[in-house]
Amino acid sequence: MLTLKQLETFVQVVELGTFERASQRLNATQSTVSKRISELEQATGLPLFDRSRRSARLTEEGERLLKLAYATLDGAKQILELNEKPDRTLHRVRIGFTELAALTWLPGFLRDYTTERPDIRLDITIDMSRTLYQQFQDGELDLVVIPQVPEAFAQPGVETQLLEEVEMAFMAREGLVGDPSPISFRALERYPLISQGKRSGFAHDINRWLSHQGMTASNLTADNLLALVGLVAAGRGISVFPKLCVQRFAREQGLEILETTPPLPTIGYYALYHGGVRISLFEELALRLASAADFTSPFFFSEHRLSHSESHSSEDM
Repeated sequence: MLTLKQLETFVQVVELGTFERASQRLNATQSTVSKRISELEQATGLPLFDRSRRSARLTEEGERLLKLAYATLDGAKQILELNEKPDRTLHRVRIGFTELAALTWLPGFLRDYTTERPDIRLDITIDMSRTLYQQFQDGELDLVVIPQVPEAFAQPGVETQLLEEVEMAFMAREGLVGDPSPISFRALERYPLISQGKRSGFAHDINRWLSHQGMTASNLTADNLLALVGLVAAGRGISVFPKLCVQRFAREQGLEILETTPPLPTIGYYALYHGGVRISLFEELALRLASAADFTSPFFFSEHRLSHSESHSSEDM
């Protein structure tokens, strides 16, 4: 029968070069060391050492077994340490976020959470919400933070946690739209509508809502949110943005908020995760995400710049 003692003895003989040195390291007799090696050869059916030489020289079979012996002993060590150091257990969670989270609160959350929970490794994916939801369904992601996906709420085994309701608003380059506020959707139809593509969850929800108001679909798309801001700032058309987030730097980009009648609906951002054996871990993580979620403040927009911009705004009024 194969034992860990046999493998440990085998490794020591290889590393120290002779049976004698191995016996001293293991605090055993040379006969005990020889017996363990013989038992290992019998258990595996492999000749491990070339005994025609004075030193312990491995055969080709012995070389192959050595790699497996190291891996087996290392695995056994980790198993024995589970009870001694449970706090070192590393939990891996594959989690997906949309671009809006990455541009706002996600960097701060990752900085703080890594310090709080060194036992959890978050493997991060940033993509469009429809792509993230598909990866979630396929089992490639454990948890995703995306706008509400109606079909997810009816899917068995999927748990949800509301993070935040995000206020949306139309925006345009200053002076592009001359109609008085609030503006009707009929008046806005005169301007090209720019939006994110079909893989965007919030664009899908907003476009569907606009179609119910009688507004035609967008005729220009850009998946990247900052690229979308750039197109609107260039005067290529109007678009719907997360109001408070983009408002933080809209003035610097020459954008203005268009008040509409009726106002746009809010978009709920949720954490979706699978139930099962790790549900308590995911529930705790979802609650932590909910406490950190703030889709209103771009992480790259410093408080100093914000105060400076606001002071200029008050001087203009």
